[in-house]
Amino acid sequence: MICASVFALLHVLTVVSPLLYSNGAGEGQAFIVAVFDFPLVLLLQALPGGGHILYGSITAYVWFFSVAGTFLYAAIGYCVGVLLRALIALKMPAKEKRDAIQREP
Repeated sequence: MICASVFALLHVLTVVSPLLYSNGAGEGQAFIVAVFDFPLVLLLQALPGGGHILYGSITAYVWFFSVAGTFLYAAIGYCVGVLLRALIALKMPAKEKRDAIQREP
């Protein structure tokens, strides 16, 4: 959960802040969205109604990338956290694993 929170905060600071500050206008925020949220951009280009969000409604564009992008980065952060925990568990000796299991509520 810590990694998910950190990744979501990273997205809020790097993408959502400029997006809200510029209100979805300008090339700078468009470049940031295209770089950081490229899976969402590709998804919207593939969906039949995605062009409306990308090119039609500025309000929908700002809300979609603010909310969906933050959830995307939280999910990526969660996966990274699970992977790190699994890697740490592999390197932990058996006695420490047993002690760690006994300490968990």
